[in-house]
Amino acid sequence: MANEKCSVQDLAESLAVRNHCSRTKADTFLRKVVTLIKRSLNTDNFVKIKGLGTFKLVTVGSRESVDVNTGERIEIAEHQRVLFTPDATL
Repeated sequence: MANEKCSVQDLAESLAVRNHCSRTKADTFLRKVVTLIKRSLNTDNFVKIKGLGTFKLVTVGSRESVDVNTGERIEIAEHQRVLFTPDATL
């Protein structure tokens, strides 16, 4: 999976093979981890997982842009996004 996009299903398949478990169990595990990260981001704005890295919720200010379909100016509203910084050991 080096340098290529992968889905949760791809990760679950790889996890299942490496750990000799069912794809369903691996998929459930991954989805629960992602859910826990989401919940923690909503309450604490960051999650630090030793050996993996830090997920941080940051606010992106509003900005002006151009609609590529019409060419007209639009404003992109302020929103939040997740920033991931890998742990040095990763």
